[in-house]
Amino acid sequence: MSARSRFARFLPLATLPAALACAAPAFAAETMKVMLIDPMSGPQSATMERALKNLQYVIKRDNDAGGLVGAKVELVVCDSKFNPKDGKNCLDRAMGDDIHYVFQGIGSNVTLTMLDAIEKYNARNPGKEVLLINWAGLDEDMTNKYCSYWQFRTEAHIGMKTKALVAYLANDESVKKVYLINMDYQMGQNAEAATRRFLKEMRPDIQIVGSELHPPNRVQDFTPYAAKIKAAHPDAVITANIGTDLNRLIRAGNDIGLNVKWLTNYANQYGQVTAIGERGVGRVYQASDAIMSMDDPAFDKLQDSSRADGWGDFESFRIYRGWLFLSGAIRKANSLAPLKVAKAMENLSVDVGNYHATMRATDHQVQLPLNMSVLTTEAKYKQEGTPWGFKLLKSYKPESVSEPTTCQMKRPPGA
Repeated sequence: MSARSRFARFLPLATLPAALACAAPAFAAETMKVMLIDPMSGPQSATMERALKNLQYVIKRDNDAGGLVGAKVELVVCDSKFNPKDGKNCLDRAMGDDIHYVFQGIGSNVTLTMLDAIEKYNARNPGKEVLLINWAGLDEDMTNKYCSYWQFRTEAHIGMKTKALVAYLANDESVKKVYLINMDYQMGQNAEAATRRFLKEMRPDIQIVGSELHPPNRVQDFTPYAAKIKAAHPDAVITANIGTDLNRLIRAGNDIGLNVKWLTNYANQYGQVTAIGERGVGRVYQASDAIMSMDDPAFDKLQDSSRADGWGDFESFRIYRGWLFLSGAIRKANSLAPLKVAKAMENLSVDVGNYHATMRATDHQVQLPLNMSVLTTEAKYKQEGTPWGFKLLKSYKPESVSEPTTCQMKRPPGA
């Protein structure tokens, strides 16, 4: 089944004309629209298949409980195609439809284009501003050089994730040589720079035996890359690749007998476990915000209720955390006005069981714990109907993975 056809069953309500979409649910008073702008087609669409269902599920739970400050929530979905032009077209549609809250995260190239447009639009339209919940972006600059009052990043950036990954690697004396490979765009370039920086700081004895930046979303066969890696004889490969660019790389390595540890950030995303397969067991590691098996009763309850209610695996805790910040700020402000909600989100904390995350006001970068995990048969919750899932190895507290910011935020009047 194609990515586009997989999404077909999710999109009809979200893509109906506005009048019909509003008429479909039995909304009482006010309706609050939220737009999700991310790749629903193309190589990165598998990432969104589970994330979309998880977001739909938590919004449904809030709507069933009465909505947010008297308003029911309507989720509108728009396909960015991992392309800045298409992402901007989606944003224009949101602005034209009077949608004030946008979720976006896949593709820093898309995010930066949208941020520029949001800054200009909000300056011209006080009281009708658009707020961006960056639920998945990794590019460090988005909350440093390009920080914006109207953007809240509810996911760790690549520097924070790399810090956790290298901290874990620093205690593995079996690793003496590593190979770096990343997608050749802003986030992949950030990942390589951060890896070099933290290796020098924490394990200066480790030798980087090769590095590669490859075209994003265009490599069908990673065998030549895997062969170069194998020839360099690393003990581990460090990569921030996502989507098909990750699983194709690992599968190519498996096919030619590349026996290394894979140190990743997104190997637990929907579709990855199935694509990587059994040969990744015990060899694929990741640094991430959360996994399905968090050894926490509150996370177990989330998994069990999602499955019991017919929504399947709750894989994308990061999109849920984005929703917790937005919905929590709306309740705190007791308002749907974007400026009031933005002010309420600064310094806001959200909790799920023992998991605690806080929105730093200086740069709107979430401060959160990060976790190292490994693909195994021993995980409590298996993914995608396979015998495998990710098992928690070590958790790092927010203060141990936090990074300073260079943000010089321009605040609007009243903020």
